[in-house]
Amino acid sequence: MALSAAVLIAVKDLKMRLRDRSFFIVGIAAPLILAFIFNAIFGGVADPGSGWDLTYGVVDLDGSAISQTFVSVLEDLEDEGILTIEEFADATEATAAIEEGDVVAYFLIEEGFGSAVTGGKDTTLRVVGDVDAPISTQIAASIAEQFAIGVDATQLALATVADLRGTSLTPDLFRSLSTDPSTAAFSYELIEVPAARRQLDPVTFFAAGMAIFFLFFTVQFGVTGLLDEKRDGTLARLFAAPVPRFSVVLGKALVAFALGIISMGFLIAGTGLIMGAKWGDPLGLALLVVSGVAAAVGVMGLVAAIAKTPEGAGNMGSIIAVVLGMLGGTFFPLGQGEDLLSKLTLITPHAWFMRGVGDMAGGAPWTAALPAAGAMALFAVVCGAVGWVSTR
Repeated sequence: MALSAAVLIAVKDLKMRLRDRSFFIVGIAAPLILAFIFNAIFGGVADPGSGWDLTYGVVDLDGSAISQTFVSVLEDLEDEGILTIEEFADATEATAAIEEGDVVAYFLIEEGFGSAVTGGKDTTLRVVGDVDAPISTQIAASIAEQFAIGVDATQLALATVADLRGTSLTPDLFRSLSTDPSTAAFSYELIEVPAARRQLDPVTFFAAGMAIFFLFFTVQFGVTGLLDEKRDGTLARLFAAPVPRFSVVLGKALVAFALGIISMGFLIAGTGLIMGAKWGDPLGLALLVVSGVAAAVGVMGLVAAIAKTPEGAGNMGSIIAVVLGMLGGTFFPLGQGEDLLSKLTLITPHAWFMRGVGDMAGGAPWTAALPAAGAMALFAVVCGAVGWVSTR
């Protein structure tokens, strides 16, 4: 009896809400349009594989074994498909290539580089980059820095051996002790990044961010129904009916949950078909959606229980939704380190939803979504329980 009454109330409210254009605007149109706009504006910046030209030049004026070692490492990276290398005769030719847009940066190995390294002296491996390609230039500088770190380590080790022998570090001693300068100076390893550490691509990031952000506005249409009934004078009639009073509250929660599921379903399907968002394993995604909607209903139900009027609940809910959305990283990615901001994100269902979708990125199994789904379910239980008691 109690459950059937709650279902009847939910069906009645759901029909009314679906006839209201506000639900379709806030729950479907707005997040879909904003996800498309954000991806169009920021997608190229956020995508680590988009907009980064890794076409580099190299000018080897030294021609020593050490300089050729560095060039061979760059060629190995080119063979792996990581970057593209073009050799130039001098710095003037390489600079002209940057100005013409043929390369974004070049490595300059000046004459005497090899003899300085083998003699234990200071030298410089220069990187000249395009001012309009700072990220690509920084990547080139990181490659050069890694090589320099290896060279410094090799020099230190050989200088220690020379000191123990009571001799000075000379090119002959360097060659006798270091038979493989490429291994000593530079090493790298290509690895497959585990799914738990993968980042969402820009399309999926903005789609997921807008979906969970507007979800908290969408469920308000259901949870504030109690306050609407009270304002319109129909709540007393519902309480006078021969049904338990908690059926009324449960019915409002059910309609909020249904609106959230409908909204998320449309957004997932729409962003997947129109924008190419990759949501991962369907079962894991279903867990995230159900737990995320439940968390939103719990949080907004608590707001409705505290507020006195529908307008107050709407204003308070909007403020909380915006604060939680920004803190949860729905607009811009936030770090997952040990700083305070990174830890504060974990108090929001938004961050857990984004993390859950990210954990499944790249084809991880549905079980990867369990930690995030569990965290959001905890939000739903705690906030829902407090809101339930407050409403009664």
